Amino acid sequence: FGNGDVYLEKYVTSLRHIEVQVLRDSQGNTKILGLRDCSVQRNNQKIFEESGSTMLPRELEQSAYDYAAKLADAVEYVGAGTVEFIFDLDANTIYFMEMNTRLQVEHPVTELVSKVDIVSTQFRIAEGEAIADLKPVSEGYAIEVRVNAEKAVQKGDKMEFVPTPGLIRECVLPEEDHIQLITMAAAGKQVSPFYDSLIVQIICYGKDRNDTIAKLREYLERVRITGVCTNIPLLKRVLDDKVFVDGVYDTTYLPHFLERIDFSELVKDIEDSADMHANAVDADTLKIEGSDELKVLSPSTSIFYGSSSPSEPPFVKEGDIIGVDQTLCLMEAMKMFTPLSLKQFNRSGAVLYPADQKFKVTRIMNSDGQQVNQGDLLFVVKPIKSAENAA
Repeated sequence: FGNGDVYLEKYVTSLRHIEVQVLRDSQGNTKILGLRDCSVQRNNQKIFEESGSTMLPRELEQSAYDYAAKLADAVEYVGAGTVEFIFDLDANTIYFMEMNTRLQVEHPVTELVSKVDIVSTQFRIAEGEAIADLKPVSEGYAIEVRVNAEKAVQKGDKMEFVPTPGLIRECVLPEEDHIQLITMAAAGKQVSPFYDSLIVQIICYGKDRNDTIAKLREYLERVRITGVCTNIPLLKRVLDDKVFVDGVYDTTYLPHFLERIDFSELVKDIEDSADMHANAVDADTLKIEGSDELKVLSPSTSIFYGSSSPSEPPFVKEGDIIGVDQTLCLMEAMKMFTPLSLKQFNRSGAVLYPADQKFKVTRIMNSDGQQVNQGDLLFVVKPIKSAENAA
């Protein structure tokens, strides 16, 4: 503030996201545990994290280690930290991005290959112990995938993933020597709409990258989570993809991959894997006895909002005549807002609200900011005849 200088950064069009794990004690002993590659990401959210980078030359890897150590020493850092870099593929060089002064979600991949328990070492450092005797190694390869409670949807010509909080009905995560799990998922557990959609971290260890990919792919085939949608079908498709296996890609890999695959097939696979058909309702369920009115039920656990902001008018009011494309409300889960319309309830073989039908909103059951669970009543609507519509 008060300074007219303009700060310019180089715009990098093709890059890999790499990071170096650092430990440093109060006596000035700095240890580099290894490097991670987090280039398979979507909307700047990491999906895959690996204990090595397939395209980074050895000399640049060593430079990253040297820079990370010098940075930690220069600021007299104490504890566990992650120094992040941009690897510019066109210029074949690396640039410092930031330092995260904490443990990263993906730290287990480094623990597996370095044979260093980062968490316990951090406690030792906090107690004032020296880590001069710490001798990290580099053995094998590790990959972590993030299992998120989310489903794939198509919005216009774009593919998006939206959170799907709710009740987990079934959860099978087999125990294996080469697999580590960090999970909140279990049968009967509720995935909250208030927090991040990450429900399981699966970390796989192998002798090399190809071995780890094969083991992880086989393991995911035996994982079963129902009641909420997850991105496991997407993870399996990535592990099968030749571009990913060959390791020649940049941070645009995942968006480009989604353009290459059959998205409708992925949507179906995600819903089938979650056994969402068990949650599906039919036309008879929606009918209100003794009336021609229909229920509109919440598709998931979310926070209900009747307008886009407190200063904006509601999307619908009682008495409004609407079509199936009309936005009824916003459903918020994990800070993501999804418009809800009658059309979204229609599916192959079950048209609950016909496209050529108009409906009258007779009751709005919730207020802004109210939590609703899957199956809760949101609205009551009444199909109207053409003559009534004209009136």
